[in-house]
Amino acid sequence: MKINFHKIIFFFLSIFLLNFSIVEAKCKFIMDLGGRYIKFHEKKYGPLPEDDTGYAEVEFLAPDLCPNDNFDDNFIIRHIFLDKKLMAILFYVNNSIDNSATESMKLMNYAKRNYGDFDTGGNPKYFNNFHTWERVRKFIVYERNLSQETWREEIYISNDKFWDQLSRHTSLMEMGGNPDEDETN
Repeated sequence: MKINFHKIIFFFLSIFLLNFSIVEAKCKFIMDLGGRYIKFHEKKYGPLPEDDTGYAEVEFLAPDLCPNDNFDDNFIIRHIFLDKKLMAILFYVNNSIDNSATESMKLMNYAKRNYGDFDTGGNPKYFNNFHTWERVRKFIVYERNLSQETWREEIYISNDKFWDQLSRHTSLMEMGGNPDEDETN
């Protein structure tokens, strides 16, 4: 009886300590979708650079928000705001000099590890497509495509409501309209 009790204690203690030794692999975005850019964020990250329609983008180098993922400065996380509300997150690779960031497979591996595995065909290095995950109150799209010898690779996170609002805002701006006058908001 005494031996079984010690085995049980040892088992639970091992599980408890193992929980603390697992490294957090998910990036710490500055806020969740739908969150508001408030005074706290302004003090920490500076004022939100909104245009006259309330649209703003704030970019961070991935190593600053994902310290445990070994990303370099070619990985960028863009937070997209409308009226100080976080509408979308775009995590992308800057391949302006060469394709080495995409060829490292870091963003694809991050997507698979954090959102779920997906079929990349016979060789993941040649994956030229997209994959979508649907979660409660959000969707995640991983996209990787080759265009004129340059890879474009990104993870886009949003939800149907926010994506619709951003699309409407963009369409109205491209047509020269004022998004504030749109009565369907």
